[in-house]
Amino acid sequence: MAASEERDVSAARRRFDMADAAPLLLDARMTVTSWTADAERLLGYAPSEVLGRRAAELLLPEDAARIPDLVARCHDGGGWAGLLSVLHRDGHAVRVMVRAVPIRESGGPTRWVVLLADLAGGPGWDMSRSVLERMNARSPVGIAIVDTDLRYVWSNAALEQFGGGPPHQRLGRRLADIQPGLDAETLEAQMRRVLESGRPVVGYEHVGRVRSAPHRESAHSLSFIRLEDDHGHPIGVYYTVVDVTDRYRARRRLALLDRAGEHIGRSLDVQHTAQELADVAVPGLADFVTVDLLESVLRGAEPVCGRRSDTGGG
Repeated sequence: MAASEERDVSAARRRFDMADAAPLLLDARMTVTSWTADAERLLGYAPSEVLGRRAAELLLPEDAARIPDLVARCHDGGGWAGLLSVLHRDGHAVRVMVRAVPIRESGGPTRWVVLLADLAGGPGWDMSRSVLERMNARSPVGIAIVDTDLRYVWSNAALEQFGGGPPHQRLGRRLADIQPGLDAETLEAQMRRVLESGRPVVGYEHVGRVRSAPHRESAHSLSFIRLEDDHGHPIGVYYTVVDVTDRYRARRRLALLDRAGEHIGRSLDVQHTAQELADVAVPGLADFVTVDLLESVLRGAEPVCGRRSDTGGG
């Protein structure tokens, strides 16, 4: 399979979003018979400059040469979707996603409905809202959107793993209502900062007690991004949350070992060393520590171990 054909197959499998597509009509000879204002904005040609011209004349030569094959594939498959390079009126190439559908009337020639969507605005495919919603809904990462009052307007199913109920129970509520064991004031301060500045906060680590694990502290990594309308005005905050408790605890254990190596055993005084043990263990390992020392050790002697009496055997 040629590279161009692979791109066509890949594109055909994607969902075509008609929201920003420019429609046009072609007759049986692939001549342009209808040219819309959207098509003019996309490619720069006025209707008088395009109507009556062959569609192939608007393509770069390498794509124009593909037209007979694409027409045959449309007839066989009932339509075609793929990428083509169209020549803009000012001379530069415009990479567009094309969806062509044949219209067959009984006893009449085949005509074509063609939709063009510009791909220059992004690095890849511009997905429709329904595709984005399904992608977020199925993500294993907890995702939520709050409005400018920091009340939930949307969340995905993965957020349920932290407790607080399904998405519909979060609507209109604040974080403190959902997770009373977290420092909601601090987290909402991060959201307000993002709303005001527009600068995202990525990888913010927070430790608290979530409803799914109320008897132990859990660590979470959160990222906050401002959502804006078409005029750049803030409309809410999109945030993600990932449980990083295992990583947090491993980091604390390593820090405890580093601290122990640095602070324990700096002198030969037994009581001082015992105090160092307690200082390192609290509060990183325990709430309180008791170090029991043998009386002989306190006197500076070696520990005296009880002897085990041996019994003779016959």
